[in-house]
Amino acid sequence: MSYEGLRVLITGSTRGIGKAAAVAFLERGALVAINGRRDGDVARTITELGTDNLVAAPGDLASAAQAHGVVETAIKELGGLDVLVNNAGVYADGPIEDVTEEQYDWMMNINVKGVFFATQAAIPELRRNKGNIVMTASESGLSGNRNSALYGTSKGAVVNMTRAFAHDLAPDIRVNAVCPGAVMTDMVTGGGEPGDLTDLENFSPMQRIADPMEIGEAICFLADPNQRFMTGALLAIDGGATASR
Repeated sequence: MSYEGLRVLITGSTRGIGKAAAVAFLERGALVAINGRRDGDVARTITELGTDNLVAAPGDLASAAQAHGVVETAIKELGGLDVLVNNAGVYADGPIEDVTEEQYDWMMNINVKGVFFATQAAIPELRRNKGNIVMTASESGLSGNRNSALYGTSKGAVVNMTRAFAHDLAPDIRVNAVCPGAVMTDMVTGGGEPGDLTDLENFSPMQRIADPMEIGEAICFLADPNQRFMTGALLAIDGGATASR
């Protein structure tokens, strides 16, 4: 598939799934805006990926104003927008009783508010270009998982935003979501060397943890301009974890 000239903003693309998606889009000829909270991380990622088809769109997504600013920067730097990948997200687990209001606001602001308002900001340009949106949800948004009620709540919101946006923005803009299971990113390793991951590996019938590129490739598939009849879809890439739940 050639995405030559396709203009793509991927939020949270300095690491993990977002960075893998950037690689997948770049391999197909797309122009990609890299986003992260810190300017230095964005600059480092652009240097690492080493291509002229990249622009910087740094900024936090935890408020409506910041989310709008990131999208506006990307549109300016790319010369337009054809695909928005709402990928930025954070994770924490723990008992419900231990969740503080500060933790709740932190997760919901990034995982939910940022997605909503980045989408809002992108609608006029995506409608003009008959573009599409890809959400990074989670298998935790499809079924509840033990000890991660707050994260599951935030990703459940992304799942239903996908469905609602697909209705509201059709027929001009398609909206779909990937719902990954465990993926070998900082969310799993904690940013260091991974410890014992046996429980995560055994959680799905495939008995392993996904590589970020497997999710990045799926994001590219959902964004494919030829998938004109696909909207409101929730693509579970979880090794079969939700197949019987």
